[in-house]
Amino acid sequence: MVNDQLDELTPSNRKAIRSLLCNIFDVAMSKGICPDNPARITLTKHVQRQRKRHTLAGLQQIRAHSPLWLQNAIDLSLLTTQRRTDIVALRWTDIYDGYIHIAQQKTTTDSLDEFEVMEGAGYVRIKIDTELQKVLDRCKPDKLLTPFVIHQIPKRKTKNANKEHWTQILPQYLSEEFLRIVKRAKAYPDLKGRQIPTFHEIRALAIFLHKKAGRSAQALAGHSSVKMTEHYEAGHEIVWNDVDVGIALPFA
Repeated sequence: MVNDQLDELTPSNRKAIRSLLCNIFDVAMSKGICPDNPARITLTKHVQRQRKRHTLAGLQQIRAHSPLWLQNAIDLSLLTTQRRTDIVALRWTDIYDGYIHIAQQKTTTDSLDEFEVMEGAGYVRIKIDTELQKVLDRCKPDKLLTPFVIHQIPKRKTKNANKEHWTQILPQYLSEEFLRIVKRAKAYPDLKGRQIPTFHEIRALAIFLHKKAGRSAQALAGHSSVKMTEHYEAGHEIVWNDVDVGIALPFA
């Protein structure tokens, strides 16, 4: 009966409900309410990835149709392999001593994202080379005081409780604008719906380009093949992971 009910759900919902039912029946068994756990004998279904990866040609087309702030965000993501949330959270005060200092935010729990379900957050210090400096120079505001590297002047200066500064780009806004530009640029005319690659997929392309150039993107992306043994608790000194950018921007 449990299996029949689960079969009516989408694979992702089935996985979540199955996990919940397993926990419920485990508790019921511990209290002597039922003799076994019928949810655990159900089969898990593999969830196939719908989202496609970016191609270099597709991303070039998207970038060509993007405003300057989004071009800068794309370039930073491609050079540094950092997440959307870390790109828009980057401040000028994070840049000193020739490095970009990024305290990476918590990773997603999306089981389909092989680039995210690893160690998650980390402390990365990226050495600023000539290529990265060019991007940062383009990001510098002209007669505008803003704490954020990626920013824009909105059409209307309105208060937003979620913003620390009126020029700040929020992660969701970046995603929405990126998707709008993807559609306007017709970068992937054969894809639709959840197949269309998002800003987040730039990270996968960046890692691919680093590997193709013979450079390891593992430390740059904040990933590790072995679980980190250092736990950065309150009061402990932060240990930065020093890394270099391994590629040049492939845009003319």
